[in-house]
Amino acid sequence: MFRLTAGVAAAALSGCLKVEVPEDAFFWPESRLAQEQMVLAPNPPPQGSEALTLAYAGGTIGATRIRTSAAPRPLILFCGGNLFRRGAAGGFAAAKLAPFGDVLMFDYPGYGDTGGEATLANFSAAGAVMAATARAQADAEGRPLIAWGHSLGGVVCADAAVKARADILVLETTTPGARAAVDQQVGLMRPFVRVNMAPALATIDVPAALEGFGGQILVLEAGRDETLAPSLSRRLAHELEVRGLRVERLVFPNAGHNDVGRQPDFESRVAAALAP
Repeated sequence: MFRLTAGVAAAALSGCLKVEVPEDAFFWPESRLAQEQMVLAPNPPPQGSEALTLAYAGGTIGATRIRTSAAPRPLILFCGGNLFRRGAAGGFAAAKLAPFGDVLMFDYPGYGDTGGEATLANFSAAGAVMAATARAQADAEGRPLIAWGHSLGGVVCADAAVKARADILVLETTTPGARAAVDQQVGLMRPFVRVNMAPALATIDVPAALEGFGGQILVLEAGRDETLAPSLSRRLAHELEVRGLRVERLVFPNAGHNDVGRQPDFESRVAAALAP
């Protein structure tokens, strides 16, 4: 998921003409879950997965490698949404991605087993370590490297894909940037609302970050996305194409924000798009 706090969205819809969007508006670390008294149901990676502990500037990163197939099948670096942590959704992510190769997933700063505060700087620093780790593992095993970002993870994995020189980047139900997501959620009120966005958020621009990216890009759009409107995926694909990047867009008309992977034609269509 990648959406504003209820308070920010409500402020816009209540007729308030000024909305402040702080840097942490899209983050749900453990501290915020506790504050909101939210409990996520456990859904860890499958048994036999390899737990990794990696170091980054903010502390340690909790990561997991799920081995499902021999080389030359790809290695997939997965970046989850803003509620993702391995212990609560690692099993779902592994099941969705296993048909396409091995999976490397991690908790964001302040989430699960990863230390540090949930800030964009820490997300970028942790993502850089994961990018280097994924590249090293893929090279050592002779595997292509796929970076796969869902929702908020589209921002994280776009940056990681560039750093890791990934062969393929999958952008699933995500957005061109934070401002585009805010504008979409404010909706028809947007002409009457002044949005003051934290400087760090305002810099998020996925198409710009991918300028010159040499790999293939696959945009997955959910036709019934209740969190990030399908128009954001269409806009993202268009802006990437304008920059001369290799883009393919797959639309799943009956999918919501989180269930593209449950569509009956998901595996066959994505496998065909990822085929060499």
